Amino acid sequence: MATATTEAVPAEVAIRRPKRPNAFLVKYDRYLYGAAGLLGFLALWWLVINRGLIDSLYLATPQDTVKAFLSGLADGSIPADAGPSIQRAVIGFSLALVAGIVLGILVGSIPAFGKFAEPVLLFFRNLSLLALLPVFVAFLGIDEESKIAIVVWACFWPIFINAVGAVGGVERILINSARTLGAGRLYIFTQVVLPAALPSFFPGIRLAAANAFTALVAAELVGGAQGLGIYINNASYRMQTPQIYAGILTLGLLGVLVNALMAGAERYLTRWQRGLTTR
Repeated sequence: MATATTEAVPAEVAIRRPKRPNAFLVKYDRYLYGAAGLLGFLALWWLVINRGLIDSLYLATPQDTVKAFLSGLADGSIPADAGPSIQRAVIGFSLALVAGIVLGILVGSIPAFGKFAEPVLLFFRNLSLLALLPVFVAFLGIDEESKIAIVVWACFWPIFINAVGAVGGVERILINSARTLGAGRLYIFTQVVLPAALPSFFPGIRLAAANAFTALVAAELVGGAQGLGIYINNASYRMQTPQIYAGILTLGLLGVLVNALMAGAERYLTRWQRGLTTR
């Protein structure tokens, strides 16, 4: 009959405990990876030009782009063109925000209305913005009205579509529970539906904020006296490659700033749900 045998564990073999992650790395993990990615991108950008893979006539070096950007800030040319662009973007985005949320709530709250309007909305949301540029110019000219209208169009659809989905996607159990407790329609809508749908509004709002400057550059290329799109276009006519990329850099920095503002607004307005999620 076989007998069980036991082996003694050597005393010198210590039990290894998993190492705790560095608190600094955990806290700043996102920023460290982001900085590494940015440095890698800049190094690749410089290397492509330094090795002659792309002529500097078509792609400025990072240092030349930064010099042109700082020079544009110093002489006031970039702020002079950025100011009108920011104003147009803010006005267009604000109008689209109001229209998109109001109509999105209306369509999302009334299923019959949504079904009735769906074919028309599906048609217009899939139209190319570039294809509509001549239409806006024909009706509104090349002044501020057409530029703002183009921004409104580009920003409206992400906000509207997310608002429809957010309101229509509120869990029925929340509405039924409030109804069981005797709540009226207005109370259910303002105190149950809207707070539950609010977090889902923000992906569309942030996408629309990014679209504002993208559409604006296309609108400014149609014509006008000032704007970042015009700054870039004029630099291309003069073959001033560093200035072209300085204008693009300005647009990128504005986009980062706008995204940070939208993220801050989202955290503030949805702070009540932080304890309800695992994030």
